[in-house]
Amino acid sequence: MNDGDSARRAARSHSGTVGRIDRSSENRLKRWVLFDGNREWVATALLATVFAVMLVLGGLWPVEYQELLAETTMVQTVFNTLLSGTILLVSIVVSIAAVGISQELTSLGDQSERVETIIDFQETLEADDIVDVSPARPGQFTAVVLRSVKQRADELQEIDGTADREYHNEVDRLREDIHANTEEVLTTLSRVPDGSTDELLTGLNYDSSWQLHQTRRILVEYDDELTPTERERIEDIMELLRKLMVSREYFKTLYYKLELSDLSTTLLTVSLPIIVFITYVLLALDSGFFPDVTVFGYTPLTVFISFAYTIALAPYAVLTAYVLRAANVTKRTPEEGPFVLDSDRETVYDRRS
Repeated sequence: MNDGDSARRAARSHSGTVGRIDRSSENRLKRWVLFDGNREWVATALLATVFAVMLVLGGLWPVEYQELLAETTMVQTVFNTLLSGTILLVSIVVSIAAVGISQELTSLGDQSERVETIIDFQETLEADDIVDVSPARPGQFTAVVLRSVKQRADELQEIDGTADREYHNEVDRLREDIHANTEEVLTTLSRVPDGSTDELLTGLNYDSSWQLHQTRRILVEYDDELTPTERERIEDIMELLRKLMVSREYFKTLYYKLELSDLSTTLLTVSLPIIVFITYVLLALDSGFFPDVTVFGYTPLTVFISFAYTIALAPYAVLTAYVLRAANVTKRTPEEGPFVLDSDRETVYDRRS
């Protein structure tokens, strides 16, 4: 091997795992809000925050705040706007849900083809002697594939074939990355109840795109020096990573379908009582029955309007809680195939001038 090849491979060897960011490294509160928390509880926490802020504002500027709330016409306008917005929001979400349902209304042939495709995909694991019967649960299926990738990486490292030192360094880096990713996902999976929606997201943090790119590059770079056994193990890793990518995208699709269904159900359940409550608030404001007393700097009107405003925002809090998680799921898995979008993942072409 000439000096040019040595320099080129040395540069490429830097594209290892040093710069990898643990995508589950957010603090517990942030992770609970974005992923782990029950969406109804997240929405409740958002509403509690709004109510607390309203009370704090009323305590900081009590006179101005009470004078502002005394403007009945303006307050009624605000609640009328919230009432109209709630009805419009429910209409839009229900329409989107109806579109999603309509996509499921297909012919018998399409349904049969869909089922056969899924079964054929599961049987590929059985054909490769990875497992006797492919797991039915998404989380267990992901775990089987990841353990197989980990096993193949260990076997590749143990093969005493190619003597090139840079090759072994790159295989070691790839194996370390696979081990780190696998343990991260399996730890997450152990905390997720079987049958829950979160089980569909267990492979979210696995960086399969970068690993597939590295594996393909190793295969091409050292093609002439590889033994048949090494080539077979590398190709096995590539094939398993492809299966992982396909299954993750399919599970993500199932997640979106279930999430949209849950959002529609929760929003419809919440919105009808809210519409009735806002109507009551509008009538109560006209009656003027609030006594003119102050307790700890707060009047009954201040507390009531703050509470009513918070309750009126419930449909928007529910929508925010669900969209936050769905948007972050999409953000965490934007890669398609071997294309790497993570700026902290360096490829060989990033070092070329």
